[in-house]
Amino acid sequence: MEPKIARDIQTIRNLLMFFAGLVLLYLLKVLSHLLIPLFLAMFIAMLLQPIMAFLERKKVPFGISLAMIWIVISAISFGIGTIVFQTGNSIYNQKDKLLQQITHKLLELLDNLNNSFSLQLDMADIIRQIPTVFSKEFILNSGGDVVGFLGNFTGLFFLMLIYLIIMLGGVLKYENYLRYLGGEKKQQQAKLINSFEQIKKSIATYIRVKFIMSVFTGIGTYIVCLLFHIDFALFWGFLAFVLNFLPTVGSIAGVVPPALMGIIQLDTLGMVGFLIFVLFLVQTLFGNILEPIFMGKGVALNTIVVILGLVLWGYLWGFYGMLLSVPLMVTVKVILSNVEGAGFLVRLLGTEKAKRE
Repeated sequence: MEPKIARDIQTIRNLLMFFAGLVLLYLLKVLSHLLIPLFLAMFIAMLLQPIMAFLERKKVPFGISLAMIWIVISAISFGIGTIVFQTGNSIYNQKDKLLQQITHKLLELLDNLNNSFSLQLDMADIIRQIPTVFSKEFILNSGGDVVGFLGNFTGLFFLMLIYLIIMLGGVLKYENYLRYLGGEKKQQQAKLINSFEQIKKSIATYIRVKFIMSVFTGIGTYIVCLLFHIDFALFWGFLAFVLNFLPTVGSIAGVVPPALMGIIQLDTLGMVGFLIFVLFLVQTLFGNILEPIFMGKGVALNTIVVILGLVLWGYLWGFYGMLLSVPLMVTVKVILSNVEGAGFLVRLLGTEKAKRE
């Protein structure tokens, strides 16, 4: 084949791949309401596969194993709902105290600005508007959005459970299915099984380590809030636990709510600064020091790729896309590592440390 013809064929192939990628992104966006619970169920099924295999070895019937997992998931969901509901109820019951603290802090800030810069700022209108945030009218007006969110979340949650039940029914026999997909060639069968094992191991490692580090981050945030006598310490710890699952931005977002509450409650700027420092110290210890150590090279992704993945999947699937961005990028990395000629993209997604190892 002549060099010019070969170059033309390669150019056409690249253009087709580019347009195929655009079509894929469009489908991911349009079918998000079906794909989000599907991928959530798939990753959870991978995580639960060793547990299901252990229960099968102990000769526990599949129905009982499934019922046990259902009970655990329902208990966790009920616990989360209880924490959120009780915190919201507590905030509403203490609204007068919070309003007084916020008003006092705003007036103090206003006096400091006026005295320091010889200004004559007046925040009376803003202060008068603050009580409307806690009013029944505001809560009733916001109720439609909250109900809509809860409805969407409930629908997604139950759809995910249906997918999960179906996947758990076949996750123990995945090797047989992959051998069937591989056809008659044993080499192709082994390649498919090896790729799936890499994806499963990488995602299970990521979720397991992320979960443990998030638990310790939440506990650390809770203890710090208790030591500084910050109200709703349990909720801030729970919020830090949840937000820590978001790569990069979650660590920062987990510090903001308790820091704002500290600004409202604490008397001096020095104490507020110390509170923020300790909260960041907790996030740094578990998120930036211990987490990379336990993750290992199988989950190693370039920091820029993590951020770009967060933006891309966040645009396609919102909060859930941000939550799933790292497992999805790890899956893409493992798939590309088994595609001939994709070595450059694999190195682009990975890190120099992973390459050396």
